[in-house]
Amino acid sequence: MDDDMGGEGFLKRWLPRRPKDAVCLGLAVVATGYIVINALFLQSGPHPAPFFSTDVTKSAAVQAPDVPMPPARRQASTRIPAAILPAAAPPVPTPSAPVRTVAARPDPIAELLEPSNKTIAVQRALTEFGYGQIKPTGTVGPDTKAAIEKFERERKLPVSGRVSERLTQELTALKGGPL
Repeated sequence: MDDDMGGEGFLKRWLPRRPKDAVCLGLAVVATGYIVINALFLQSGPHPAPFFSTDVTKSAAVQAPDVPMPPARRQASTRIPAAILPAAAPPVPTPSAPVRTVAARPDPIAELLEPSNKTIAVQRALTEFGYGQIKPTGTVGPDTKAAIEKFERERKLPVSGRVSERLTQELTALKGGPL
C-alpha cells in the first residue's frame, strides 16, 4: 500500500519542511485570523460604505439622486401605543454650547491639478497685453509663470509668478472690465 494515499502523506505534502517556512506559515495564519476577527467582531459600527445595503431607500438614493424618494415607512413592530408610555416629563433646559463650524479650506493640490477658469482668464489677458504667447490651459506652466513675473516686474508688484488676487485686480484694472 502506498504511503502517499493515507493521512500522513497528505500532511507531509502540505506542511512546510523547513522551520523558517513553518514560522512564516504560522505568522500568515495568525495575521489572517486577526484580520477576520477584527472585521467581524471588533468594529464599533457598520462600515461607512457597505457592499450590500439592506435599506432600499438608501440604495435607491445612491443610484438616482435626482429622483425624489417617497417617505420612509415605519415598521409596525417599532410602534408603542400611547397608553403604555409613561407621562412625559417637561423638558429640562440644557445649556447650549457654542456651535463651532469648520471653515472649508480649499484643497491646494486640487487647485494645482485642475484647470482653473481664473487662470485661463489671466492667461488670455496676459497674451492680450503682449506678455507672451500663452495657451489658455488653466494650469500655470513655465510660460505662464514667466509672463506673470514679467507683468509683476513692470507693475512694480511683488514678484511671485503665481496667479494671485492682486494680479487679477491689476489685470482687471488694465483691461477696464472683468476678466
